Amino acid sequence: MFKISFFIRKKDNVAQNDFRDYWLGEHAALCKTYLPKIGVRQYLKCEVLPDHPMTIAGMHNYQTGSVAFDFVDHWIFNDIQDLRLGAADPEVQQLMQAAYSSEDNWIDVSRSNVHMSTDLMQFFPADGNEIRATEDSSFLKIYYHVRIFPHLTRQQAQLHWNACHGAESRQHIRYSQQRKYIQAHTIDSTFIDELAVKRGYEIDPTIIGHAEGWVELNQAPKKFAEEESAEVMSMTMDDIDLFSDKERGSVFFATEHYVLDDQVITRPAKGDKPMPEFFSAVY
Repeated sequence: MFKISFFIRKKDNVAQNDFRDYWLGEHAALCKTYLPKIGVRQYLKCEVLPDHPMTIAGMHNYQTGSVAFDFVDHWIFNDIQDLRLGAADPEVQQLMQAAYSSEDNWIDVSRSNVHMSTDLMQFFPADGNEIRATEDSSFLKIYYHVRIFPHLTRQQAQLHWNACHGAESRQHIRYSQQRKYIQAHTIDSTFIDELAVKRGYEIDPTIIGHAEGWVELNQAPKKFAEEESAEVMSMTMDDIDLFSDKERGSVFFATEHYVLDDQVITRPAKGDKPMPEFFSAVY
């Protein structure tokens, strides 16, 4: 399984409500004309909640900059070969271009970005597939869009993010309000490289992916000594400082809208891109 994630910023002169109606309506319909033809199994549109109290608290806790995006879209696939074959079809290319032409009236592509990733589960309960942050659920979804310090390579930062920060998060899972937490690590993709150039998306080699977590809103507060909780939070923030440039990162909460929702099956990788030989984020 792999996914393509679009972090979308609307144009400044577009009203928020108008953009929401377009993005969840006309744009979703345009994308549905071709996404199944390129192998997309699930298509999510995640609506950013910049003014939600949890977003404001998250920005304060993580010491990040202002919320940079309005929506996050995910295309989730079973097999990369479906994308390769589907995107080469002339009919599909016409449908994709129709969606792109429509987007140009609404989004600021230069301040939006896109990456292909593979998900590394940090904690995932037995009912994890049923945990969703839809509007009628008791969950919200937290994102952390990760930009690293320029002196680090992507491999160095991803290795620390997974092997060290992930381990620290699992060690202190009992303190977390998140029921499910994944790290989406950026991987190389000629499709994304070509799309970014063609469409004019922001190209920033310091973006190494993003984190996604699902927080249950009505769960009872966890009772720990204030000093103990503060120490765990301090450890988490200190560890993030070792690889992530928090001031250039973005933390926010969102709700999920499922446009396509077919079963996703994770298959072993094959061909010239084998899975890592050991459990680390080195691709």
